[in-house]
Amino acid sequence: MADKPDITVSIDLGTTYTGVAWMTPKTPIQVISDWPGSGDRGERKVPTTLIYNADGTLSSWGFMCDDDDETLPSKFRRDFFKIFIDEETLVAAQQRGFANVPKNPKEAQQFATEYLRQVYIHVKETVETQIGKRHFGGWTDMTVTFLFSVPTTWTRMEIINIFKGIIRDAGFGVEGPRHMAQVDLTEAEAAAVATLKTSAVSFNHGSLFLTVDAGGGTTDLALMRVTSRNVNFPQMAQMSAVKGVGIGSTLIDRAFVRLVMERLAGQPDIQRQLPKDFAVRLSKSHHFKILKHKFGEKVYMQPVFKIQMEGVSHSFSHAGLGVENGRMLFTMAEIQSLFDIQIEGIMKRITEQLNWLSEHGQPQQVEYMILSGGLGSSPYVRDKIQQQLLSYPHINATQVAVVPCHDPQLVVVRGLLLDHQQRTETGNIPVLAARIARSSYGIVVREMYSPATHFDEDVVQDPWNRKKKWAANQIQWLIRKGDIVDPNVPLVKTFEYRLGPNDTTRSWNADIVVSQNEASFLPKSLKQAGVTKLCRVRSNLDGVEQHQLLLKQKRVTVAPADLRFELWFDGQKFSGNHEPVTPQWSEAGLKVNQE
Repeated sequence: MADKPDITVSIDLGTTYTGVAWMTPKTPIQVISDWPGSGDRGERKVPTTLIYNADGTLSSWGFMCDDDDETLPSKFRRDFFKIFIDEETLVAAQQRGFANVPKNPKEAQQFATEYLRQVYIHVKETVETQIGKRHFGGWTDMTVTFLFSVPTTWTRMEIINIFKGIIRDAGFGVEGPRHMAQVDLTEAEAAAVATLKTSAVSFNHGSLFLTVDAGGGTTDLALMRVTSRNVNFPQMAQMSAVKGVGIGSTLIDRAFVRLVMERLAGQPDIQRQLPKDFAVRLSKSHHFKILKHKFGEKVYMQPVFKIQMEGVSHSFSHAGLGVENGRMLFTMAEIQSLFDIQIEGIMKRITEQLNWLSEHGQPQQVEYMILSGGLGSSPYVRDKIQQQLLSYPHINATQVAVVPCHDPQLVVVRGLLLDHQQRTETGNIPVLAARIARSSYGIVVREMYSPATHFDEDVVQDPWNRKKKWAANQIQWLIRKGDIVDPNVPLVKTFEYRLGPNDTTRSWNADIVVSQNEASFLPKSLKQAGVTKLCRVRSNLDGVEQHQLLLKQKRVTVAPADLRFELWFDGQKFSGNHEPVTPQWSEAGLKVNQE
């Protein structure tokens, strides 16, 4: 493990809000809460929002958008762009006729880059000020590590690589020689880490718990087993592959907009007197946000909820529109309907995770279900899920307790830092000790030719021995879908190369492949169906003398949300004065869903 960073920063780019936290070896986790435009509110997450001028230049971001007059024809707002970094999500939204979505994935990526660039500038200023280096060299020469999470719904290496490019272009990990940025855990895994490290729940060795991180645009689930109850350095293992679904609080906002627009459609005369985007404005209003967050609290529940219509006179009433004294009225049943369809989708995924235990011969009891995220912090969501699990108990969750996570909206940034902190303090003992592979990964090799085994395969002659033949384009599977993977143990593939006395070759290629087939039906060669080239890894041993060049190894680390490659030579990680390992990603392989 590398030396402890001077500063570690975690970033949770959210669909609706973004959170950032940081720490040093001497200080506890500190959450950024001095966001520009937030005044003295001490807001610990900043809106993932941009407003542009007509010429395409940035007008405002985050909280500063509240004071920006976006009604002017020369300005336009951009939000929810995170989920549209994924081309599949964008195409689906365009097909369903959603308004105000990016024209293409490149535009969504541009918005994400611009937004994260502003986040970087502010975080840099805040941290440098806090450590007393703002005007004395800053953090450029310090060791700074940036940790990012990704939604569990991002299942293709293509989108992970795109996101890594966005991070880099925004300024993370490139300012100083010892700055580094990496995609670390999925949001579901980070939430589980924070749960195990900080929850008031007293877990036992072997306890099963399910984290449900329901945010603005996605809901991520992770089924975990506690493998170590060490107070300072607990550990857990993933039971099934993490799952994600496109459900979140933004869908409640959209359902509310549709509800308001349906009312307006029946009153065209009134509708013409209101702004065109009246329904959207009402969904973004402070009054609706309070209703959404407090709905479900016993003292707040009432038969009718009244939402102030900003810019409408208090004397205005209209029975057909459901307006009384400048406030639009909604019944409890109407508000419940906004939540219930989302809860139904979350319950479906919860049931799938619980079913997995029985389907895989592990009919054990899940003791706790931990809710986090903006939607997960809703008392209505929590009580409704608990009620359903009690009324219709699952065989693997007959007495499960639904527990709100501590600090639910910041669980991801805390989880990223807590896992990294434990690894640095223990010499690389992560909180997430084992995970489940969502795909199979292999390497293209040559095998000694056998007529019985390699019928109809490509055969090549051995250049050194005319009696030998090799079957080309065979696949050696390094890890199979469903395998338990230790994030700390790289997959090691040893290569032997025979060189002629005058051969000066110092670089070789290795093709990495991926398959979504079940482990018992994996193809044996590139000629068989169900396998896609993921990338070509070029290894470069420039600088090694001819007499030393006998053997090399390539190590592949299957991280929770990424693949990382290392080149080892003579028992040591090889660096040289160049980049020793360069992956060239295959377009087809990048598009394979890793689930």
